[in-house]
Amino acid sequence: MTRTDDVPAAGARTARERSPRGQGDLLRDDVIAALVRIASDDERMRPAPVSLRELAREAGITAPAIYRHFSGTEDVARAAALDGFTRLTAAMDAAAERQRDGSAAERLIALAVAYGDFAAAHRGYFRLMFQSVVIASVADGPAAELAGRWRVAARGLRAEGVEMTDVDSAAMYLWTAVHGRIALAPLMDRSAGPGGIHDFVTILVHEILTVGLRR
Repeated sequence: MTRTDDVPAAGARTARERSPRGQGDLLRDDVIAALVRIASDDERMRPAPVSLRELAREAGITAPAIYRHFSGTEDVARAAALDGFTRLTAAMDAAAERQRDGSAAERLIALAVAYGDFAAAHRGYFRLMFQSVVIASVADGPAAELAGRWRVAARGLRAEGVEMTDVDSAAMYLWTAVHGRIALAPLMDRSAGPGGIHDFVTILVHEILTVGLRR
């Protein structure tokens, strides 16, 4: 079931002027940004998937104009996800770089906090990035690059004496733990407060060090 109503959604953009010749990418970026805005709004994401008509209204264009760059809303979602993965890995890289002279634990904390901060600041991107219809199509590209950041973090811990079964498994556990905490934030943050993810990451790394160095 898709939405077909003609009532403008809250926050919808006014009609968009046709892009000048040679600036078609501006329209493409506007469509992606429109979907990201919709995806960041819980109310607008239910009870049915976003329709092409609603997406066009949000971008301030006609629905047929979307087909100049995309085959449909799922294609827009994949493009937005690719953009989101690029932004997220860049944010994590910048955080790790700021801690390049610190310990492996400090770099891991910075990496995980950057992951959590991105999820909080860019809810639309984060939601689109991990949709099942999207994640399967990017698993061998952007998602694999993101997994590589967690492997680097796990490798750093092992280099500083933290014992682990293997780097790949440790990286998977780290990523899963942080991502799972973010997914549960609507429930957990009612009592933990907005700084919950930061506290969680610090405690998680402390526990890893305590167990890994004790062996």
